[in-house]
Amino acid sequence: MNIRPTQSSSFAQLESGLLMNLAKLTRAQEQIATGKRIVRPSDDPAGATRALGLGSQISQLDRFFAAVQDGGTLLDRSAASVQESSDLMSQARELVVQGMNGTLSDGDRRTLATSLTQIRARLLDVANQDSNSHFVFAGTSTNTRPFVEETVSGVKQVRYTGNAEALEVQSGLDARLKTTLPGSDIYTRDDRTGTQYAGLTGATAGTSADQGTGYVRLYARHDSTSATLGAGLALVGGGANDTILSAHSLVVDAAANTVQLDGGPVLSIPTASAANVADFVVRDAGGAELHLDFSAYTGVNYSGTVTGNGSLSLDGTNYTAIAFNETDLELIDNSRGVVLHVDTRSISRAGTELVTFGGTVNAFDTMQGIIDDLNNTDGLPSVDISARMSKWLGELDRNHENVLDALGKLGALSAHAQSVETALGDEIDGLTILRSTVEDADLSLVTLDMARAEQTLQLVQATSARMLQNTLLNFLR
Repeated sequence: MNIRPTQSSSFAQLESGLLMNLAKLTRAQEQIATGKRIVRPSDDPAGATRALGLGSQISQLDRFFAAVQDGGTLLDRSAASVQESSDLMSQARELVVQGMNGTLSDGDRRTLATSLTQIRARLLDVANQDSNSHFVFAGTSTNTRPFVEETVSGVKQVRYTGNAEALEVQSGLDARLKTTLPGSDIYTRDDRTGTQYAGLTGATAGTSADQGTGYVRLYARHDSTSATLGAGLALVGGGANDTILSAHSLVVDAAANTVQLDGGPVLSIPTASAANVADFVVRDAGGAELHLDFSAYTGVNYSGTVTGNGSLSLDGTNYTAIAFNETDLELIDNSRGVVLHVDTRSISRAGTELVTFGGTVNAFDTMQGIIDDLNNTDGLPSVDISARMSKWLGELDRNHENVLDALGKLGALSAHAQSVETALGDEIDGLTILRSTVEDADLSLVTLDMARAEQTLQLVQATSARMLQNTLLNFLR
């Protein structure tokens, strides 16, 4: 029996061939248009799963890369700010060295103080700078202004209000990168070395540990002078203008016509007609003053002891009497949380003593102390101002070294950030290439496949057109 294809079966075969070749052509065109071999998961389930995994890794690395880039930018900005701070402190040092010149006038020192005030203000601005409304040197408390200026017991001070934690970004699954340093490591770092006295009054550190940071002023007050004078000598105003404290030896040599207080300068006794005969000032080696009235001097020798009675205070209001035999006299200023222990045995002169808690005076307070002394707020003679400048120079240099140390750390962090950024970029590039080999199409092969599919489809269409021309007579032969 002859089997003849029916018209419907022929149509079905033709339709199947057309659709199959059209699908091949469409898929090739789709791959060329998207550049992808895997357009949908059904194209290659295993490859699609691998491509998705690689894409997830790349996205995660992209986030790390962006964070490290932002961190590197912040590090560069931080380093630039710290470099400016170093330059400002170098300028400040030059002014301090100038201020140590004993030949400067009060006006010259005030001019230096004005310049230093501007430098200090700029340094405070740099330390308080913000980036995108976040303070750079506040540690992780980026919404808190890190350095706040306040006045305590009449003294300008700067207090750090940030925290000691370094700001970080995540640079890997288990890795973090520091993007700056807290301001406490740069401008207010403590390197405590003990309590130091400038040496004006003769006060020294006691035997017990002190409590406090920065610096304080110790006020040594002259309360009265006790003496049994001879040879017609008298105290001027009962000793009201004297600055001697504790016992001093006074020697008048009639033959040499001189007077001397302790180991101080030997002075000629004023003549009866001298302008200062009724108020003649003699000084010891430390600059303590005794005012004597030589108006009734009888011209004979005299040797005796004069004693300055006094008291000490940390705030200029509450005073404690000095016995001059204490090795550990305790003074307290609750407003500043200061406890100071003083050895009073060598105190010989009244005045304002600068006391620093060595290694704890921050950069801003150091400059403020220098400014105050250049303006001579304590009324010191030129030689004592120069001595103060020498003390301040040590603290300024210590703070500058801390700034330079921070600059070096920021430079190392910046170099590390660049290294991490490069490594992440290389890893992203490698994974991107790997994902491309999995999901991207080989355009040369796809183009060839498309040309073949198009030719085949055209052939099928032409063949189909001829087959569809069959009539009933073709099946009756």
